[in-house]
Amino acid sequence: MFQQQNRGLDELNRTMLIAALVLSILGMFLSSVGGWPRILFTGLGAILLILMVFRMMSRNPAKRYQENLKYLTAETAVKNWFQRTFRSNTAGSKTYAKRAKSARKKPTWSEMRQYKYFICPQCAQRLRVPRGKGRIRVTCTNCGNVFETRS
Repeated sequence: MFQQQNRGLDELNRTMLIAALVLSILGMFLSSVGGWPRILFTGLGAILLILMVFRMMSRNPAKRYQENLKYLTAETAVKNWFQRTFRSNTAGSKTYAKRAKSARKKPTWSEMRQYKYFICPQCAQRLRVPRGKGRIRVTCTNCGNVFETRS
């Protein structure tokens, strides 16, 4: 059976609140332009606020939970599309994202004390050098890129 969810602000309600505030502020700034833009923006903001209150006071939390899940799925899809489309790909290949993802895996605490980790600026390979060696020249084992840094 479905567990009772908190009826407060979930992610969809927060987004609706922010959109309502932005639309209301736009309506205030457009009041000098004329009648219909102000009415349109403030009316849309008011509708969003009413929907938000309805969702908060709803007696069907299972349905509100499903609505929030649909919203989060759509939001994640849009974020992933933007990340794929506008990511600065310094290596120019599709494997860069795969390497960058594997390079983000965190080492253990004992490894962190003994070694310092760097990411190759050209291919995103994770490189490990011993700590406390001063200024050193690091050569990437994957692409051969050479850069200087402090360990």
